[in-house]
Amino acid sequence: MQDKTIITKVMAYITRFNGHHTELLVYKHKDYREAGVQVPAGTVEQGETIEEALYREVKEESGLMEFLSVTKLTTYVYHHEGKSQYHERHVFHLAVSEEVPEHWEHEVNSEGEDAGLIFSYYWVPIQAVPKLAVNQDDCINQLFS
Repeated sequence: MQDKTIITKVMAYITRFNGHHTELLVYKHKDYREAGVQVPAGTVEQGETIEEALYREVKEESGLMEFLSVTKLTTYVYHHEGKSQYHERHVFHLAVSEEVPEHWEHEVNSEGEDAGLIFSYYWVPIQAVPKLAVNQDDCINQLFS
């Protein structure tokens, strides 16, 4: 019998309008390219609200802390086959100003398994988002509605 424990997660689609079109913030692991292209995401910790986890994960993984708007898009259950886990994903859209840099590297500042990893961030046009790792692109179409 497979364990049906559900792990609560948050996922952040961070966008900016660059004057011509909307762009999505994505990253690659600097030293683990095989991890694929991703967006900030992580696990909700004990005693934390969904929103607290969202802001903590985004800050730890990207360094960003100021947003023009934050909107919850959806919640759904994702089966992570690689880890044989079920994740309840709370997906948010966070808009930032166009002053955010074109690209940067950020060392993950956390106690978790990503601590010390370096993420290389860059922007992609929202209409040309590459395939994201672990189906993180499942809800991209909700950014257009």
